[in-house]
Amino acid sequence: MRIDPLVIAGVGSVVVAVWLFARWRSPRPEYPPLETDPNDPLMLDALAKATATTAQFLSLARQYNENAVVKLRFVSNTNQVEHLWAEVLEVLSDKELGVRLVTPPVSHRGQLDRLYRCDIYDVEDWQVTDSQREIHGGFSQRAMFAIARRDGIKLPEKLLEHERLYKDA
Repeated sequence: MRIDPLVIAGVGSVVVAVWLFARWRSPRPEYPPLETDPNDPLMLDALAKATATTAQFLSLARQYNENAVVKLRFVSNTNQVEHLWAEVLEVLSDKELGVRLVTPPVSHRGQLDRLYRCDIYDVEDWQVTDSQREIHGGFSQRAMFAIARRDGIKLPEKLLEHERLYKDA
């Protein structure tokens, strides 16, 4: 059986067109993630600041909880430690938060409800946007900006715009 070369070319063109369309439509970050060493002194200082300002976070989160997020130390059911961002839905007490996991854990096996209760001691960083759109907290993000600058990385304009929203801590 002989296949017409035009049919092969036509099928090949369709395959290439579908592949190109899929590449064009696939989500891509606007800029690559800022790589940082978790033991970098600037990052360690940022996490210490976040922990030291827990009372400020709780106060702001009670006032602006729809604009509050936390970075959690999460231990999956495979005993892997991950660092996940979560929206604060409710401050249950000075020691517990009701959150919605924004970043799903990679190492967890099976089903995990995105609605989650976390201990305040699992909060590694926090960020609250107030009614003036100023951002409080966000210490690890600020450290990542400082590390990038220190390492000679030029921050994209969109990140620079975001950085200007941080209120001095």
